Amino acid sequence: MPNYGYVCEGCEYKFEKVLKMSERDVPTTEKCPKCNKKKINKDFSTLLPGLGSDATMSPDKATGGRWSELMNKMKGGLSKRYHSKLDKTKTNSGRLWRG
Repeated sequence: MPNYGYVCEGCEYKFEKVLKMSERDVPTTEKCPKCNKKKINKDFSTLLPGLGSDATMSPDKATGGRWSELMNKMKGGLSKRYHSKLDKTKTNSGRLWRG
């Protein structure tokens, strides 16, 4: 579930709430955790809600090593010139892969 940022109009205190996607557009009825006023608005200083992620996640780490097994099987049906690209997929972690 994503984290959504909120800011208090009274004291400008910023905090986050974890919400279901279906609850993201429902106005909050909570009070500010710092000043206890009900002037809470969504904080749009970040355009996207924060999602927890592991920037060190690699395909092998995510699959318990099964990714390497799959890539090795695929090499059997491909020309050797494509093998290095398959090997590169094993080490990609937390970033956009462009092949």
